Amino acid sequence: MAEGNKTGNQLEQAQEIATDILVLSRNQLLVNLRFLDRAIAGIRFVSDLEVTFAADGRNIYYSPWFVLNLYQTEQTVVCRNMLHSILHCVFRHPFVGKEIEKNAWNLACDIAVEAVINELNLPVLSCRRAGAQKALTEVIKEDIPVMTAERIYHWLLEKKPEDREMIESRVPFTGDDHSAWYGSGASGRAVDMDVDLEKLWEDISRRMETELEVVLGEENALTQSLRDINRTRHDYTEFLKHFGVHGEIMKLSDEEFDNNYYTYGLELYGNIPLIEPLEYRDQNKIRDFVIAIDTSGSVEGEVVQKFVQHTHDILAKQENFYTKVNMYIIQCDDRIRDAVCITDKDDFDNYIRDMEIKGLGETDFRPVFEYVDELIAERKLTDLRGLLYFTDGKGIFPGEKPDYDVAFIIHDDGLSDVWTPDWAMKLYLAEDDILDDRFGR
Repeated sequence: MAEGNKTGNQLEQAQEIATDILVLSRNQLLVNLRFLDRAIAGIRFVSDLEVTFAADGRNIYYSPWFVLNLYQTEQTVVCRNMLHSILHCVFRHPFVGKEIEKNAWNLACDIAVEAVINELNLPVLSCRRAGAQKALTEVIKEDIPVMTAERIYHWLLEKKPEDREMIESRVPFTGDDHSAWYGSGASGRAVDMDVDLEKLWEDISRRMETELEVVLGEENALTQSLRDINRTRHDYTEFLKHFGVHGEIMKLSDEEFDNNYYTYGLELYGNIPLIEPLEYRDQNKIRDFVIAIDTSGSVEGEVVQKFVQHTHDILAKQENFYTKVNMYIIQCDDRIRDAVCITDKDDFDNYIRDMEIKGLGETDFRPVFEYVDELIAERKLTDLRGLLYFTDGKGIFPGEKPDYDVAFIIHDDGLSDVWTPDWAMKLYLAEDDILDDRFGR
């Protein structure tokens, strides 16, 4: 009994000291990095003997014994590990798709946040493990100037088995445990379902990006990573809203229907309501839509398939998307190679499953526009308002503006400008962003 009491007292004392260390580390981060205030406010510290140090977007779980040992060994490591976990959340690393290769993703995320921490170059974040990171970091930087987790992840996957020995170990980059990312919180605790954690951290990330642009006024690894993660998925989703078609849908509009007047009329006149319920509501709805794919050989099949899948997933979230969808997917290099009409989910699923890239010739955009004009003349497209053209942007453009909106989605990192006609919209998408399983979410 006495031994049990002694153990309990030791644990209570360890928790108290560990809490003081975590609060001290948090305060050091706030003093040195004021733009982290909202990010840190979104995290709670939870003592948990079954973990070392882990974050799931809501809590940081820690073992008191682990924190005490770290602090005793190298005091700055606790502060660094805390920032490490917070940056994972800021970059939305925990909110990962099910199809991810976990070992490569874990390492990629650790390399990305450690690279940002190293560039901050703050004494309060210095530690011995930073020196062991240099060799691999320099190799990656030669291929990936902006070291985001998504880019590093695909770089790792492309490595041959004989080249992977130097990148198998996470030890020099490890700052926390990632097990809480994959479906549940640490120690089996369910992630808070009352809060959309990914949306919460997206908002925090965007506010941080804005503040950094004002405060720093210069580029660094953190601002570049924030701009990269915030730009792609959000902008493309918003971009597609330009192709919404306003139209009347046969549906009761509760917002415009006053039940009081309606029931009063029934009471006063028997079966005659004063105001009939409004049966129509105006909303954005995709009816006719065209996705054109440049198959001249500059874009790989997997990238094309992912782009089409993500575009469909974003559009399908719109209410009643499949009620009357009429979507053409066209492949073209210097001539039309394939054209398929999609009218329901089964059509699309079958198309994606059996999709084969056809073409690999020169690039000429004009045949797609001529083909679409034919579909309109034949009344196969009666309500077309948008055409998306996925391409590297290098080809022959039509000389005149068509009667519908056109957007060229440029498969590129946006490092060099690609000319498009003034009448067309343009958006850059990097390959790593398109391949990211979270992109269409």
